[in-house]
Amino acid sequence: MRWTYTRESARGFTIVELLIVIVVIALLASIAVVSYSGIQKRARIAIRQSDLQEVLKHVELYKVQNGEYPKTTDNPQSNWKAIDVRTDDNCTNGSSQQDWVPGIIDALPQSTPSTGANGEIGCYLYASNGTQYVLSAWNMLDSPQTSLLYRRLGFRQFQTDSSTQFYTCNDNVIGGANGGYNSDRDYYKHSLTLSNITTCNETPPPGA
Repeated sequence: MRWTYTRESARGFTIVELLIVIVVIALLASIAVVSYSGIQKRARIAIRQSDLQEVLKHVELYKVQNGEYPKTTDNPQSNWKAIDVRTDDNCTNGSSQQDWVPGIIDALPQSTPSTGANGEIGCYLYASNGTQYVLSAWNMLDSPQTSLLYRRLGFRQFQTDSSTQFYTCNDNVIGGANGGYNSDRDYYKHSLTLSNITTCNETPPPGA
């Protein structure tokens, strides 16, 4: 049977059909963008976690060779309120130096711009009195988490470009519990932290 061309057979898409196609394409595109953003986020976290683990290997090796961890202070205070904290070279706050872990000859990772709690920029930080240490990708997570290297100890928020950092244990202000808990203000949940400190009461505040 021969097929005959007619005006009806040549009918194109209606406006409704075109709109449906456009909506479907837009939905697929948005899903792809969200998935890609999620992959990028997980990749950034994995890199920072790997960086910290690698630095910790060097820190532990230093202790084996020298009998103490690389020190940033001689302050004997147990609360470290006047401790010297080192920040990486790309950090816009603190000491901003390439050798942010003293005595480590191998190249140390340097931070990439990232926004954490309260919309503030984070970076790599290290502090030690030779016996205890805190090593952190401090405030470098763009959303709160508790599944990877989550400790409720670390450092205060940056206040000025030259502000001195110090160690804080489960502080209400740093921990998002000042005036009612808010995870977006919780610096501890926006950080990856390694430490051998066991004397800090890390019980989360109500709601955390």
